[in-house]
Amino acid sequence: MTDPRKFDDAKTCIDWLLDTIGKTLVVGAPLGMGKPNDLLNAVYRRAKEDASIDLTILTALSLQTPRAASELERRLVEPLSERIFGDYPDLDYVADMQADHVPANIQISEFFFQPGAMLGRGHAQRHYRNTNYTHVARDLLGAGVNVLMQMVAPHPGGGHYSLSSNPDVTLELLPHTRKMRERGKKIAFVGQANTQMPYMGRDAEIPASEFDAVLNSDFRPFGAPAMAISNADYSIGLHASTLLKDGGTLQIGIGALSDAIAYSANLREQDNAVYREITAPIAERYPDLIRDEGGLAPFEQGLYGCTEMLVDAYLQLQRGGVLKRRVYDHVEIQRLLDNGAIDEKVTLQTLQALLDAQAIPRQLRAEDVEFLVDCGVFRKGISWHAGEIQGADIPHLSADLSEPANLQEVCAHCLGEQLRNPTLVHGGFFLGPQSFYQSLRDMPEDLREQICMTGVNQINQLYGGEALRRVQRRDARFINTALKATLMGSVASDGLESGQVLSGVGGQYNFVSQAHALEGARSILCVRATRGAGAGLESNIVWHYGHTTIPRHLRDIVISEYGIADLRGKTDAHVVAAMIEIADSRFQSELCEQAIKGGKLSPDYEIPAQARNNTPERIRQLLNKHQQNKLFPTFPFGSDFTDEEIVLGRALRALNALSTAQKAKTALAHAGRLLKIPAAAQPYLQRMGLQQTQNWRERAMAGAVVLALANDGLFDQLATTENSL
Repeated sequence: MTDPRKFDDAKTCIDWLLDTIGKTLVVGAPLGMGKPNDLLNAVYRRAKEDASIDLTILTALSLQTPRAASELERRLVEPLSERIFGDYPDLDYVADMQADHVPANIQISEFFFQPGAMLGRGHAQRHYRNTNYTHVARDLLGAGVNVLMQMVAPHPGGGHYSLSSNPDVTLELLPHTRKMRERGKKIAFVGQANTQMPYMGRDAEIPASEFDAVLNSDFRPFGAPAMAISNADYSIGLHASTLLKDGGTLQIGIGALSDAIAYSANLREQDNAVYREITAPIAERYPDLIRDEGGLAPFEQGLYGCTEMLVDAYLQLQRGGVLKRRVYDHVEIQRLLDNGAIDEKVTLQTLQALLDAQAIPRQLRAEDVEFLVDCGVFRKGISWHAGEIQGADIPHLSADLSEPANLQEVCAHCLGEQLRNPTLVHGGFFLGPQSFYQSLRDMPEDLREQICMTGVNQINQLYGGEALRRVQRRDARFINTALKATLMGSVASDGLESGQVLSGVGGQYNFVSQAHALEGARSILCVRATRGAGAGLESNIVWHYGHTTIPRHLRDIVISEYGIADLRGKTDAHVVAAMIEIADSRFQSELCEQAIKGGKLSPDYEIPAQARNNTPERIRQLLNKHQQNKLFPTFPFGSDFTDEEIVLGRALRALNALSTAQKAKTALAHAGRLLKIPAAAQPYLQRMGLQQTQNWRERAMAGAVVLALANDGLFDQLATTENSL
């Protein structure tokens, strides 16, 4: 293969693509931030201009910067968006999908939506592909993909590119694209080289010759700001952290719940006395489960990460001393490490243990020496030739290790110092805040090399390398989130009862299934007990739901802020009772009635005393003392938002969630504050550009901000001064 064509202009690159492939383009692009937005926008615009072009774009998680729905939101969002997202180019096709204005000659088909972004959008919902992440490469090939597009990181020295954030599906596709070329099929692999992308090595690094063309064009990668962690999230995180087994494996996703789990695990490691005090009620309620499946002690061996999605929480766990169990890509080496027969430092005992375990024969062959060099037992430069072990600076040694004297000689001249290529975390793709990307860029190379970005099939399932994956993924905890959970243990995570798709299945099914296939593994699905507020409050734990992501026969562990439901292998009656006991108390009676009516719960069932006060107030009281001691902050790992933006966002969301009648009552309750501006409101009005109002509309917006802040309790203990609106 030859080096790729280089372009500095996206339009010219698309001219070349049309000349090379033709006017029927089936474009596959990665999910998330690996999209080459400049290339995708250029090909989409060309197809909009030329109806003779038949364009299909197959992708997922098309990220778009926030949009304001009102003038008040615009004043909050625009300065924030400019600061956080910078020159990130929004995808033109997303705006057209949201407006249902995609031209007839173009089809956009995604297998995972930015959560909630495509509800009610006809084109998006009709062309959604419901597929597991592990089947995406297969389905792209089945759809006739003839163009691959991806944003990549260029190697400073040239010759290679890194698939960076998204080796996930691309690594699975490349062998197929090579075969397609051999059969004479037209296919193009086009990269957009962006120097702002973190350069990830190992599996993510590929030769430049794999590409047909590369566009050199930089922009700031999409930074997903950290989400605020609520009391409910922290409670779920604390419960989940008690089920993490030292020396085990961890998979989590993105969002507040994952950050809460990471924070709780770090607390367990760094301040164990406080952690035990906080989790004492959990430990008292679930002593057997925690003893058998988790623990409360600090992490002596630590955890290894095996995750579809690498997020900032993993870096926080590494800094916190929790993520420190390193695995190796050789079954024999991993087994000996797990058994304590060897450690990571190479000695005579390392080689002797491999011999005793019959992992290598005593008469070494070429492939045995290659294996020993690859894993670091032998140092680089050692080779085998005609029954001898050779190296540039050593005498020729017999490869027969059955002779003790020869074994000593081989060890004296050939041993390495440390096992090679350890892995702290395997990941399929990554996404997070800008600080996360900067951390990856700034990370010492030896530590960054312990993060192996690789194909999603290597992470989300056991097939094809099962022996190695089983020994690496010991005591795995696959932790994911859900929208709704039924009393029978089924879970909905990606769609609504109406059939509308909220997000996508992604890898959740694979991880749940894998938890049942791996010895010592557990699937943990986290669900907040309620959603909404006031008259719109509803339970997320329900008797029945019209959509299922995880069927009831794969039920395992479900956690809400009120407790843990261990469902694996239990009877329906036990499952129903366990789910009711982690539901919000405002809905427990109704749930009991439905379960009894459905014949799944005994009429004489009574909710245990410890589950009768499942209320947000109880959770607030449990955490309040520790929050006063600076524990459980809203953004424990930092935030892209200013203090004023955090308060404004929370206050305005809470006000918007109220019904018209509730807003009227709230306005009456704070009527005095609508006639004057409290001094404490001034920084917030200034951030919104409303410190000096010019007309009735701005005065109304200023009043809405003051009302929202008052409803949020900002002024309860602050002195106020009068200023005219």
